[in-house]
Amino acid sequence: MSEPVTRGGPIPWALPVILIVAACTGGTQVQPSTTSVAIATSSTSAPVTTSSTVGTATTTAPLDPVAVVGESLAASSANYRFTSVVLVGEQTLTTINGTVDGTSVSAEVTTGSSELSYIRTPDGEWVTGPDGDWVQLEGEPPVGPPLGALVDATNLVLESGDGGRGVFTGTLGPAAGDAEGVSFSLTVEGGLVSEIRYEVDTGGETAQVITTFSDIGAAGTVSPPEGV
Repeated sequence: MSEPVTRGGPIPWALPVILIVAACTGGTQVQPSTTSVAIATSSTSAPVTTSSTVGTATTTAPLDPVAVVGESLAASSANYRFTSVVLVGEQTLTTINGTVDGTSVSAEVTTGSSELSYIRTPDGEWVTGPDGDWVQLEGEPPVGPPLGALVDATNLVLESGDGGRGVFTGTLGPAAGDAEGVSFSLTVEGGLVSEIRYEVDTGGETAQVITTFSDIGAAGTVSPPEGV
């Protein structure tokens, strides 16, 4: 393995693509996702109600977007796989396939014809360089797992709901770093987050960022690279 390098030094390309927000803004300050979620209280209740029937009496109650999104993040954020794509028009700029295990992350990143691997655990942070060798990064990681950007989202609204599926919109908070203030769409299915969408300015062009989630609770573990 190569000697550790300071982030932003000889391989400045190494990390800004790991979290999709960073892929378009050049690096964010998102904190790692945990099972403790504190969604901000600024929200709007959509004119959607849930119904329950007890005996012959039926009652309805407004759905609370803050509660539903907070519960879905808490249920989804400990262990999952994700696939993220950055699109400009119909062109795919970046694809990331990753696994999140608590605060540990591994990902395979493809940008054009370039590919790299990334791993972060409590023991350190590594990325593969152009020669394929693992390089350890020094300094505070600028990005975290995808769901970490949503922990303090505001202005949550339920846009549509059908059975166990709901689509919410909101605004990213300070946890999203440079993407603070960006509007997003979040889909919850069966009480778990299944998709996040938003758009960012890449310097004159608008990029659509789509992240989907799978294997929640069954994604496996993330370990440091062999031999480090």
